[in-house]
Amino acid sequence: MSEQETQIRKLKVSLEPWRQLVLLANQVLLWENPAYPTALLAGSTLVFALIWFCNAAFVTVLALLGLLLTLLDCLMPAILAALFKPDQWGGDKQRQYEETCTSLIMYKTKAELLSASFLRLRVTNPKIYFSISIVALCLLVWVGGTVDNVLLTYLLTTFCLLMPGMLRHGMLTKLSQTSSRLCNQLVEHAKTRVSAKKAQ
Repeated sequence: MSEQETQIRKLKVSLEPWRQLVLLANQVLLWENPAYPTALLAGSTLVFALIWFCNAAFVTVLALLGLLLTLLDCLMPAILAALFKPDQWGGDKQRQYEETCTSLIMYKTKAELLSASFLRLRVTNPKIYFSISIVALCLLVWVGGTVDNVLLTYLLTTFCLLMPGMLRHGMLTKLSQTSSRLCNQLVEHAKTRVSAKKAQ
């Protein structure tokens, strides 16, 4: 058995009490209903509006989040067992659950490979590694100092919630293609202006 299969099996076992909720969360995050992206946006906006309205300290928000997760971990299996009867779980749902667990491990593996390849740049091409690191960290410092922390966290959280659906529906691919096309047009425009000035 490969390491990836072992990880998938362990994940399936650890999420077993939550499997109904995992399937529901997967459906919502992948926008299997047209109303789901709106619900995600509304839910995220409501939570962060409450945090902003209460003007709670960061430590307080973390403590409340920890308390909520602890209560959910304690009570949710019993609630799910009462809401969803075992006879409602069929072969189709089991297949969806296994596919979801496999997808989670695949995303984790991709993230680890991306991180490892970036860290490998430190040895293979240190100039690019340090250039990317310095520019990214300076950008983070500037954004963190300019934009309000609650707003920044809201935007990041909302983007992370919407990203699986955007990936599934090809929106990020379209966005990257449009951005690439705009950059190419800007470069071409700049080249023609430079050429025109040289000709004068």
